[in-house]
Amino acid sequence: MAQRISLGGRDWQFKGFVGEDWIWRNAEKPDTKDLRWWYQGAVPGSVQHDLWQRGLVPNPYFETNSLLIEWAHQRTWIYKKEFMADETLKGQQVRLCFDGVDYAAQFFLNGERLGEHAGMFVPVSFDVTDRLKYGEENMLSVVLEAAPPEQPQVSKTSKVRTHKSRMTYWWDFCPRMPHLGIWDEVYLEVTGPARIENVFVRPVLTDDLHRADVQVSVKVSGGPAKVQVVVRDGDQIVAETEGEVGATAEFSLPVIHPKLWWPNGTGEQPLYDLEVRITGSDTRRIPFGIRKVEFIPNETSDETARPYTIVVNGKRIYAKGWNWVPIDVMYGVERPAKLEHLLTLARQAGVNLLRIWGGGLIEKEAFYDLCDRFGIMVWQEFIQSSSGIENKPSTEPEFIEMMVREAEAIIPKRRNHPSLVIWCGGNELQGLDGSPLDDGEPVLAALKATVARLDPDRYWLATSPTGRQFSNTIQTIEKDPLGMHDVHGPWEHQGLTEQYTLYNRGACLLHSEFGAEGMTNIETLNATISPANQWPATRDNPVYFHLGSWWVNEPLVQKAFGGISEIGALQKASQFLQHEALRYALEADRRRAYQCSGTLPWQFNEPYPNGYCTAAVDYYGIPKPGYWGVRKAYESLAITARFASQVWPGADRFEAELFALNSDHKALVLDLIVRVVGLSGKVYLSEERSAAVRPDGTTALGGVALPLDGVEELFFLDLNLGGAENRYLFARTPNLAPLLAAPPTRLKIERDNHWTLTIRNDGDSTALNIRIDDARPLAEREGYVYVCSNYFSLLPGEARNVAVNFTGIDEPHRQLQVAGWNTEVVRLGGTDLASR
Repeated sequence: MAQRISLGGRDWQFKGFVGEDWIWRNAEKPDTKDLRWWYQGAVPGSVQHDLWQRGLVPNPYFETNSLLIEWAHQRTWIYKKEFMADETLKGQQVRLCFDGVDYAAQFFLNGERLGEHAGMFVPVSFDVTDRLKYGEENMLSVVLEAAPPEQPQVSKTSKVRTHKSRMTYWWDFCPRMPHLGIWDEVYLEVTGPARIENVFVRPVLTDDLHRADVQVSVKVSGGPAKVQVVVRDGDQIVAETEGEVGATAEFSLPVIHPKLWWPNGTGEQPLYDLEVRITGSDTRRIPFGIRKVEFIPNETSDETARPYTIVVNGKRIYAKGWNWVPIDVMYGVERPAKLEHLLTLARQAGVNLLRIWGGGLIEKEAFYDLCDRFGIMVWQEFIQSSSGIENKPSTEPEFIEMMVREAEAIIPKRRNHPSLVIWCGGNELQGLDGSPLDDGEPVLAALKATVARLDPDRYWLATSPTGRQFSNTIQTIEKDPLGMHDVHGPWEHQGLTEQYTLYNRGACLLHSEFGAEGMTNIETLNATISPANQWPATRDNPVYFHLGSWWVNEPLVQKAFGGISEIGALQKASQFLQHEALRYALEADRRRAYQCSGTLPWQFNEPYPNGYCTAAVDYYGIPKPGYWGVRKAYESLAITARFASQVWPGADRFEAELFALNSDHKALVLDLIVRVVGLSGKVYLSEERSAAVRPDGTTALGGVALPLDGVEELFFLDLNLGGAENRYLFARTPNLAPLLAAPPTRLKIERDNHWTLTIRNDGDSTALNIRIDDARPLAEREGYVYVCSNYFSLLPGEARNVAVNFTGIDEPHRQLQVAGWNTEVVRLGGTDLASR
């Protein structure tokens, strides 16, 4: 019977060498005399992380310490492990398997060289049936070569010669720490004489969705063999067949009235299990989902545009997306709790599509498994990216052949996942004139052909963006409005009026990368930068220059808030601007559904704790206010406003247009309440009417207009549509300085035994931008806190109920803090149920 014996763990030993000094020392052999300076390491893992954990380098996540670890990738490293091969393995076929080694390595078993390999995304395995010592200790040694000299963010794409994550060579959100390590699973695979090499599952749905023919391709070595194929729904067998397999065979199993897999927010995500079994020799089990994905043309699109609108199981789906980057610069280290936490945050935000950016990773299997469970569709890019100076890949035959070999290994490992919907050639690949490349580019043509051959049901995009125009700017919109197909940018808040001007003019069919910058959360700032180095928070400070200098928006914040002189206020103001920019941009694009078929802001997460970043969730998994802005814009039913500016100095009249955004495929008739309310709670306008809301799209709900004479300098447009709420803050002043001078107010908070909070504003002024946060010290946190609502303002006398959930945190360790910009901090925790 097939079995898999893991060789991973924290019981490996590792040591660094200069060049080939290890050969002279016989360091890879069991009888080596090189006994000094071996340290405990982990597999899967990262060399740099092991160095840090052993105290050999300082904390690379603090200030500029990563500069002190830049040497590590230039060394050769040996990882070795002793393990017992049980006597019971005799007589079976045993392969030593590496799912991922970053980047080039030589492999030795008991001092005997097995071979060499290069390519972090391509598995490598060796037949060790006759090389193992059964009933004895064996020594496995892996010699990691120095990292290849690859290109950082600013360079020329034509110089790239490897298919390796470029992010760690230096990117705007990641310092230079080129990764090395045995970064994925290592194991012994034990089978009988016949081995199942690969299984491809292709469910084909009929047009009426009442039947799926599950087409299964099986590849076997050591055959011929008799193969049984079974489809299960839980414990129930729903289809089965068997047949003889020589090298390959095709099977088709009917599933009647299948349970359909749906994207997040549109239905459930049932998964079937496919079992392929060679009795007494090998077994493979593969979860899969049954769904039909198509792409159709956008409404009112240019005839030269690609279809960007996703249709799943016959229903049109607006892509509520985000851009995903590796969760850590040391991506070899297993972080299952953090991975699930981040994807849980994405699911709770209504996300149904993640673009896996082409400077990062082909993620490990666990990522796609979670996306299958959570209903998050995946847009997977091959690891190619722009380089600033020149963005065109190499045309050398050797490079193209290497990329095809990589794709031939990667695609079969990922194609059974129902979450995977798009393969893409890479990020921002452009010709010398700056226009996005197409399938005429040699390496992209080769990759497209490989996808068509190995995964013909998936959609293909040559690069992102695609179309005539690259950038989302006023200039390109005016120049070629119909050429705004899939576009990128901008990545910065444009200004208190300019942000709204740009997004009110939107014309793109898909907005696959854009964003806004903001400072990190205060607890992350304190863990990353010492108090003495937190001010000034500008590019002139070498610590901030090192930690995200591209995204230091301090000049914008100073201008927008009329001058700030301390870090707490600057941090809050910077995050506020990111929140406002993201929310409005997404609402504006979504208002144009389905001329625009989706948005994917840059970026969801970050791999390193930056001082400033475009990430909406910081390195430690703490959502910034920007996350809550996106989550609000992605609600299934959203009530939104279109307006000209956030500041109205000297204006006689405030005006806005109202729109309902409905993802449900049902029409609705709801009560609409529109108010304009001052910071003091005084109501200047109040209207209520019935609103008919169209299904799966946008409904214009008329406008609101109000003379501003006598209105307070800070006021809100307060909207409620059948319980869906939105609240926009405006100033009658030239900037937002009054926000930082708002009168203080008081919060009264009660919680029940289920950790539902009732937060009430007991004062005479609006409580601004209330946050609910984990109050435990950052270094002591295990587990995560989830809230249903965050970063909101409460008018005087107003209350809100907020459900809080905890994962991995026992009751005695549950601690929260609640505070607004103009309130004191209220702490909750332990068994205290008293009102505060």
